[in-house]
Amino acid sequence: MRRIRIGYESARRGRIAFAFAVIAGVIMAMLPTTAFADTTPTPTPTPEVTAQPTEAPDPDAAPAATPAPTAEPTETPAPDETAAPEETAAPEETAAPEDTAETLDDEIARIPTPENGDYVGSNTVDEADPGGYSATIDAYQPATLKGFRPGNIISDAKMYTSGTMSAKQMQYFFDKKVPKCDSDYTCLKDFSMKTLTKAPNAYCSGTYRGAANDTAAQIISKVSKACNVSEKVLVVMLQKEQGLVTHTWPSDFRYDIAMGYACPDDAACDERYFGFQNQMYMAAYQLQRYTKDSYFSWYPVGKTSQVRWHPNASCGSGAVRIENKATAAMYYYTPYQPNRAALNAGYGIGDSCSAYGNRNFYNYYTDWFGGTRGGEPSAPSPNIPVPGQIGQKWRALDGQSGLLGEPTATQKCGLQRYNGCYQTFDGGMIVWSKQTGAHYVSGAIAARWKALSSQNGRLGYPTSDPRCGLDGGGCAQRFEDGRIHWTSSTGAHATTNSIMRKWRAAGWQTGALGYPSGERWCNAGMSVCTQPFEGGKVHWLKNRGTFQTTGSIYTTWERSGSGGGPLGQPISDRRCTLENGGCAQKFQNGRIHWTSATGANITKGAILRAWRAAGWQTGDLGYPTNNERCGLERGGCAQRFEGGRIHWSPKTGAHATTGPFVDAWRNNGWQAGRLGYPTSEKRCVLEGGGCAQRFEGGRIHWSPKTGAHATSGAIMTAWRERGWQTGRLGYPTGDGNCSASGDRCVQWFQGGSIRWERGAGVSVRYW
Repeated sequence: MRRIRIGYESARRGRIAFAFAVIAGVIMAMLPTTAFADTTPTPTPTPEVTAQPTEAPDPDAAPAATPAPTAEPTETPAPDETAAPEETAAPEETAAPEDTAETLDDEIARIPTPENGDYVGSNTVDEADPGGYSATIDAYQPATLKGFRPGNIISDAKMYTSGTMSAKQMQYFFDKKVPKCDSDYTCLKDFSMKTLTKAPNAYCSGTYRGAANDTAAQIISKVSKACNVSEKVLVVMLQKEQGLVTHTWPSDFRYDIAMGYACPDDAACDERYFGFQNQMYMAAYQLQRYTKDSYFSWYPVGKTSQVRWHPNASCGSGAVRIENKATAAMYYYTPYQPNRAALNAGYGIGDSCSAYGNRNFYNYYTDWFGGTRGGEPSAPSPNIPVPGQIGQKWRALDGQSGLLGEPTATQKCGLQRYNGCYQTFDGGMIVWSKQTGAHYVSGAIAARWKALSSQNGRLGYPTSDPRCGLDGGGCAQRFEDGRIHWTSSTGAHATTNSIMRKWRAAGWQTGALGYPSGERWCNAGMSVCTQPFEGGKVHWLKNRGTFQTTGSIYTTWERSGSGGGPLGQPISDRRCTLENGGCAQKFQNGRIHWTSATGANITKGAILRAWRAAGWQTGDLGYPTNNERCGLERGGCAQRFEGGRIHWSPKTGAHATTGPFVDAWRNNGWQAGRLGYPTSEKRCVLEGGGCAQRFEGGRIHWSPKTGAHATSGAIMTAWRERGWQTGRLGYPTGDGNCSASGDRCVQWFQGGSIRWERGAGVSVRYW
């Protein structure tokens, strides 16, 4: 069955003419075995580039962890999380109506034979990474191809043993492989369909009982039981054919030809075998047929056959001594062996004569399920006893065929707290105490719990099993004094006490904080603790409380140095009920204000106090539009606001300038000019509705009729002596003008002018 290339979703759907099939079948039947091996079997699927995969865990569950007893004080528990519903088992399958049953008599008549044409198998030639698996591979995962043997790809026991995975176990495995599916696509973990009943036949001795709605995992499980082909083998073949196990945007056509069955290398796929159930069933049927139908004889077990490297005959072939029926079946289904370039490439692309189907089968199987050789007992009795409450829990999880798999050690009891017990398994461990009951931990959650000193640490004993299906494909588990949450992007992290309660109040992972992205950190004196989350941080301060920072305010605070920066730690939550949709948050040494127009900016120290005195954002200044900038003349600092500025210097303190006063001051050179820094706020109780502001080197006066103008030096002194704006001169109507040499200056007022000349002094002229 041919592998589809990446992006090639519209494969040809024609059929082989019946007459051609008959002729081809007769000719092939007449050819000798070695010649037939070169011309008849469909070429192996050769996938596209794949890197070295990193899917270490068994399908059963996440990695195991053993307890690490070390004491640490516990904390107080928090109420239940309500953000996501409890995980529920898949619904009981219901039998399809009897009239949908198929005895396979008609189907067997249609199955290709030497007389009517034969679909030998798939030819996964062109795609090395059908489901994007290489993108998830750990760069440090060791290569698995070291043990690849072309004559013994997989043992008979590993291929022809049903019961290696339960439907529940497969569903968990699929969920782990694709935590989130692209929108508008149905990934394997979510796929389901109405299935037909299929009666026993010569190659599948069990009944496949149809149902109104079988999931992909249930279909594979039923096919495995009906045809006695390993579930693990079927899962791996599904991946190496169409990449459906890891694909995040699979087309409908990938499901139609899921196992590449009836998709020969030299013709279009046969539409009679389209459909996921058909593909799974007929692939398993064919794997059994290869071992029982004498027609399939060109790869005889125990003898050496020539197996081609590639569909291109010019690439040649290599001698392979076929050691077992399962390996022969692999070559009937995918009749090419990987050349040295393909093997050296791991999951990558080899050369123009490389085929990848059987290489990828070996890679996926060993990465996901371990070795391909040896026995595969269907449902062995454990050699290690699993008694008591732990045993009851284990059996409720389907025992050795369930998520945890086989026990790896006997139970150990007498744990320091509650005199509890635990037992380890292939896929995790079960922990029990009289106070908390029996619960299992596995994978990254178990590893985190162990790192936090297991039941003797701040989390205590587990009080629930892990629950997955949270937002973003997350999982969570409750403990006596906290929780551990996990996602593929954040890893597993614990939350406890006040920080957990604050996170819960903020909406758990569905709120602005998202999932925890790291562990709690506390200072040496345990007076401050913080924990990072995807969208911010949660902070606890002794005698202050617990607060969160998120969004732009959090980003600005982080850039300023977070708790070690000038602002210190937050001492309030963000408040978003300010003017113009603004938000603000208080910190130990300042504040951050945000609006959509201004962004998030810090105010602190004397400038913050001056802004507060000016009415915060409701005053003339409005919101800050940048952060404080220092390094000005004479050690000064300044900050811009929507309606003006605040300047500070060690000598003058902090004062605001707004409106036309800003323009007049700028026209006179800011603090570097003759006016220097402001020394007061604007005062607006003057005659005619006027305002004035003092500066180090002069003043600025404004009135509705004259605008804002600066006075300084001898001219300002003369104006003051004549009564300021209340005298005959009134308000200034312009700034003073001086000669290039600076020897003469003049300034006009409403009622006259004042002139100054070096050596002559001041003269006043009235209109």
